[in-house]
Amino acid sequence: MKKKIDIKKITNKTSVIIILTTFFSVLGGTYAYFFFSESDNLTITGEAATVNLELSVEMLLPKKTSTGVMVPQKSTSGDNNSPLASALKQGCVDANSNIVCQVYKINIKNNGGTATEVVDGEVSFYSNTSLTQDSKTNMPNLSWKLITSVDTENNSNSILGTNEDNIASSTPIKFTQDNILGTNDENDYYMIIWFNETNTDQIDEGNTFYGKIEFTSSNGTGVTAAF
Repeated sequence: MKKKIDIKKITNKTSVIIILTTFFSVLGGTYAYFFFSESDNLTITGEAATVNLELSVEMLLPKKTSTGVMVPQKSTSGDNNSPLASALKQGCVDANSNIVCQVYKINIKNNGGTATEVVDGEVSFYSNTSLTQDSKTNMPNLSWKLITSVDTENNSNSILGTNEDNIASSTPIKFTQDNILGTNDENDYYMIIWFNETNTDQIDEGNTFYGKIEFTSSNGTGVTAAF
């Protein structure tokens, strides 16, 4: 049985969180180290290399003003003909004008002047703004997956792809690993989030979810954004 899920509009909170995390990433995400070369037995010379990762998370769909609810949607993992795939091609809005999913664009960029970075990206979900309560406790049907492509101008061109469905929880799950970013290189990832329809009574109703995206590099630096 479908029930509407109350999703709080947190645009202002998102802006504040991203500003804060960006501020901290400038402080903690910029890291200098040296490539050393021996010029003689007494002197070591080197050139400093800096790393500055920049992370942004943007909701692409739905474009319509949020009604404050999200209707559960059926998904079959790896099936591009599933109801979820059709919902994506309709801009995450069903025939009754209900929101049935959300799509986010995740952009990671290496703004460092001289250093190549190898980064891992992961996502986790919570049910409170302080990001301490596991979303799975109150929203066991909240789900997410990476999708192949999104066309915001013509939604029918969007492709769900065959990536695995994942249950959202506070346990971080990596969606990219050993991603090599050269200087000024950037990568985009597209993530769809929905409440999976179980055809039974669902306890997700009346709850709010908050997501956290985190990228960490091989040298231990990282950046975080919340949505």
